[in-house]
Amino acid sequence: MTPLAETPVLRRPWLPVLGLVFVAVAASISGLSNQFSQDDWPMIWKNPPVHDLLHSWRFFAQSYWPKPFTPDLYRPFALISYSLEWTLGHGAPMLFRIVSYALYAIVSVAMFRVARLALRFAPAFAAAALFAAHPVHVESVAIAVNQGELWVALICCIAVLHYVRVRRAGGPIPVRTELFLAGIYLLGCLFKQNALMLPRFLLAAELLLVPGREAVSARITRGRRLLLVLMLVAVGFYGARTLVLRGDLLGTFVAEALSYTTVAQRGLTMLAVVPQWFRLLLWPAHLQSDYSPAEIVAQTAWGVEQTVGALLVAGIAIAIVLAWRRAPAISFGLLWAAVAIFPVHNVLVPTGIVLAERTLFLPSIGAMIALGGLGALLLERADDPERLGLVLAGVAGALVILGVLRSTTRHPVWSDQFGLWYETGNRDAPRSYRAHAALADMYFGAKLERRAEQESRLAIEYSPTFVVGPMRDYSNRLRYRGHCYPAVPLYRRVLVVHSNDINTRASLIACLLDIGLYKEAMLNARLGISFDYQRPTFQRALRLADSALKAGAPAGTVKLIVAPSDSSAGNLHIGTTP
Repeated sequence: MTPLAETPVLRRPWLPVLGLVFVAVAASISGLSNQFSQDDWPMIWKNPPVHDLLHSWRFFAQSYWPKPFTPDLYRPFALISYSLEWTLGHGAPMLFRIVSYALYAIVSVAMFRVARLALRFAPAFAAAALFAAHPVHVESVAIAVNQGELWVALICCIAVLHYVRVRRAGGPIPVRTELFLAGIYLLGCLFKQNALMLPRFLLAAELLLVPGREAVSARITRGRRLLLVLMLVAVGFYGARTLVLRGDLLGTFVAEALSYTTVAQRGLTMLAVVPQWFRLLLWPAHLQSDYSPAEIVAQTAWGVEQTVGALLVAGIAIAIVLAWRRAPAISFGLLWAAVAIFPVHNVLVPTGIVLAERTLFLPSIGAMIALGGLGALLLERADDPERLGLVLAGVAGALVILGVLRSTTRHPVWSDQFGLWYETGNRDAPRSYRAHAALADMYFGAKLERRAEQESRLAIEYSPTFVVGPMRDYSNRLRYRGHCYPAVPLYRRVLVVHSNDINTRASLIACLLDIGLYKEAMLNARLGISFDYQRPTFQRALRLADSALKAGAPAGTVKLIVAPSDSSAGNLHIGTTP
């Protein structure tokens, strides 16, 4: 057999690099003309601090999400990168697209280098080509704000490559290596917090990619200082993050499907998500940009989905153990995938994401390496390895072509804000309340009121009982058009869920006065006064309702007088938009 170092392909090391770059770009280029969409809109297009590169140092003392959003997440380097791209491209979305495509191609090459640590050339290249063509990556590449996923993946690959090469060279870990790993670890964390998993990737590499000539105790001794340094970086980052986020340890809102759930219920919910992870990693024919209720809802009882999810988790654990010595590439890949997906497991600590395709970018590196390891194992045990090699090469090539084709049809979904939500609400995720709420907002803005009302009612229907945003928005729009009769019952439903919603209570009172329900208006005014917020507004409403009741004023003749300076004016207008 020809030695690995002498194979013709490896005499031209630029060939596999060029091939992977070509596949990554071919899978992405159809979205080059896309505009800003989804979270790009509030984070980049509508975020003035991002447009000011000179003061981007302030991002280190600010939360990721700008006002009026709640101060969630901490990603200063991500914000700085947006600011730099905005400045260089003069706000044009195309530069963001080009940077994303370049990062994607570089990550694909880096992933190939990591795969080569565990696999021979052919299975490693096949795994990297499948990664470069993978349709589940479209969400990470198509949206500018998801560049953090690409940066973290690149940093983790570089760290593992450097660590394994140093360890394979033998001897103690140099101080410069420890400082380098600590530096890029901090860099990754400042791009996105899932980089906190990097030490676990290094541990998996130590166990499976570094020759096991040393005793475990010797390995622990060699890596003890590095582990301590990385722990100090993680603690320092998390402390700074918590401080900036005003003491919020979680640092983000909780996804609707996980709100008000116990640990057991979250476990049932996430077991139902496990088959979705496998489907998206292994056969991503159907993709969607949103998995919010009622696409995924909280689970409270064991069912078929939980059984399938539990069997898949158990199967992965067994596969890691069985392949540990026989096929370490499989174990390493599966461990990588498990570690990468851990931040969104949601069982112990709920996060703002139950399922999002972008969160599978980092795990897919391990999944593709495991597939490459499986192919190498089959070749190793085949009676006719040459024939099987041709078959596997044909299958891999066909999958790469299918992946590129699916990716090229998926990227245009993010063409613009309306196109994204129309595709999501009408085709990809028709039970997503968030998609229908977004469409309703855009239809109202375009004066397409019939369609807007249809989408509003769908958003209300699919919202969890405690999510009242779509109901409140629709009620306000009815009030702005002067339709208080249908708005009042919706306002009442909102207040059943959130009795302390002062703005909704003020709007309800305005409508109650308009349709002549003065007693109910007085009751709500007293309740509003009890919260001691916007007190003058509720006192004025109480006096007006009392006078109208005593005078027997007909419906439609009594309205609150709203001063332009009144902070509650927007909640009291009837028949006009404030």
